[in-house]
Amino acid sequence: MGIQERRAREKEGRREAILRAAIEAYVEEGYHATTMEKIAERAELSRATLYLYFKTKDEIFVHAITAHSGYFGDLLEDLSVRCRSGAQDLLTRLWDAFQAFYRSDPATFNATLYFHQEEILRRLPPELRRLLDRSGTRNYRFLCAIMEQGVRAGVFRQCDPRTLAEFVWTTFLGIVHLENSKRAMGRKNHLETTWELALEVLGKGTAP
Repeated sequence: MGIQERRAREKEGRREAILRAAIEAYVEEGYHATTMEKIAERAELSRATLYLYFKTKDEIFVHAITAHSGYFGDLLEDLSVRCRSGAQDLLTRLWDAFQAFYRSDPATFNATLYFHQEEILRRLPPELRRLLDRSGTRNYRFLCAIMEQGVRAGVFRQCDPRTLAEFVWTTFLGIVHLENSKRAMGRKNHLETTWELALEVLGKGTAP
C-alpha cells in the first residue's frame, strides 16, 4: 500500500469515526446536548482535527444521514432492476427492503426522522438542505419506478404510482415514529408485530 492510499484510508476512517460519534451522541444525549466538542471526544480526535472535516454538527448529521440514505437507495435500485423480470411478491420484497434499511442502523434512521421535521429543515443552510433533497429524490425516483412496474404488471391496483409510493413509505415511517414515541415513554414496543399487520393490510388494500 502506497503512502497516498494509506493516507486516504486514514482520512476516510476518521471521517467515518466522526459520523458514528455524532450518532452515538445523538442517541445518548439528544440533538441539542450534542456539541462539536463531545463529538470530537467520542471520535478520539482534537477539536482542530474535527473542524478540518466538518464545520458544524448539522453538517456532520446530514452527512451521516445521506450516507445511510444512500444504502437505502442501493436497496431500492436493486429491487427495481430485479422486479423487471417478475413482480411476484413485490410488496413483500419492498417491505423487506424498508426493514433492512431500518435494521442496518436504527439510530441513524431515527436521526433522519428528526432532521426531516419542517422546523429543522427550515433552519438548515441551503447547501445542507440540497444534500438531503438530492438523497431523498434519488430514493423517491427508485421507489416510484418500483410502484410503476407493479401497477403495469397488475400486482397493484391502477393508480398513480407516485401516490402509492408515498402512501406505502409513509405507512412504514409512521409505524416507526409511533413505536419510537412509545419506547421513549417507557411503554411496550410492538414494532415487529405492527409491521407484520401493516404488510397484510397493505397487501389487501393495494391489490387489483
